[in-house]
Amino acid sequence: MVDELTPDQQIRLECLRLAVEFGTQRDMLHPEKLADIYYEWMMKGSLVTSPQDNRIDDSLKSAQKTRSVRKG
Repeated sequence: MVDELTPDQQIRLECLRLAVEFGTQRDMLHPEKLADIYYEWMMKGSLVTSPQDNRIDDSLKSAQKTRSVRKG
């Protein structure tokens, strides 16, 4: 019977797949390094301790300097 992968293992496996599929030839020497970079980037905003206003999907603050559209 095959053991089920944990959600963390599934994410890491997907990051490795992306590294192999879209990495350069130089990245193919050690694709796990690029996969680790992808994994860290993905998990960075998912932490419970991350400030809520830094998340695009549920931001609490609006932009401080909004761009105006010139009329005329």
